[in-house]
Amino acid sequence: MKHEKKRNQHQDKRTYLSNPGVTPTALAHSLWQSTIIPYRDTVIDCTCGNGKDCLALARMLFPDDYGKNDFDEIIDNTNDNQDTNNSTNGINSNKNTHIGPTPQLIGIDIQSRAIHNSQRSLLSALPPETYFNHISLLHQSHQHLMNVPRDTRSVGLICYNLGYLPGTTKETQTQTQTTLDSITDASLLLRVGGLLSIMTYPGSNLEESIAVEHFVEGLAMLTTRDEGGWKGYLEGIGDYFFDDEGNEVDAEDIDGSDDCDDGGHIRRIVTSALERVAEDGETKQTWRAFVHQPLGRPLSPVLVTVMRIK
Repeated sequence: MKHEKKRNQHQDKRTYLSNPGVTPTALAHSLWQSTIIPYRDTVIDCTCGNGKDCLALARMLFPDDYGKNDFDEIIDNTNDNQDTNNSTNGINSNKNTHIGPTPQLIGIDIQSRAIHNSQRSLLSALPPETYFNHISLLHQSHQHLMNVPRDTRSVGLICYNLGYLPGTTKETQTQTQTTLDSITDASLLLRVGGLLSIMTYPGSNLEESIAVEHFVEGLAMLTTRDEGGWKGYLEGIGDYFFDDEGNEVDAEDIDGSDDCDDGGHIRRIVTSALERVAEDGETKQTWRAFVHQPLGRPLSPVLVTVMRIK
């Protein structure tokens, strides 16, 4: 009876955590599921971490293949025969003879531990032909996505789970400028109906979280009818000041040293990013953006999403 109660409690917790109305991760997965076109889309996980999101994406992109790998030795063979400094595998275009976009799941992380963890998880869940022909894990920064190997005809989802790798120190974590560079590339790659999904952590990097929200809102403002247009929105972004630990502070609390930012850093980098999207993207591109944030919990993770609808 005791063990049964414990098992039920565990199941209740799993059900709770998988509820899109409770956790931002479950909500993100629900939105991904409704966006991804199986066996067609290119999907990019720009911060693959321990591989949990990659696994969820593999299940959505390859629903008939997921969970059908019944051998383990392929993991050891892959580790012995492949170099993970750049990519654990490449997409073998010679074996993809069907007409139309080639489905691809691409995972990116700057930490080799994250790539290794993701590789093991995916190899254990997918048939080898699916893994070696349609999965690519890249040990690199996500800053420049335009150079990532891909079939650009149907990029359906690009997602981020910002911050640092769970179980490690905060010495290696995402940075505001490289994140903005990356999501700018992402917005230029997405197909109509494609989704940009970003989990931010205001509790650990408030500046990054604020910048991401302004950029995503700026995408939605590209088609605004407000006076001043989207450029007027950018001009209206306020000043933000942060101390050495990344906490937001009032302007009067900042000393007058020459090294101090004038408060306009976020406005400048968001402006630069949006100007590039407007210049390099489709003329009539249209976006719908949302910020999914739990009320009463200001330091909890925040899911920011934006979908290209035209």
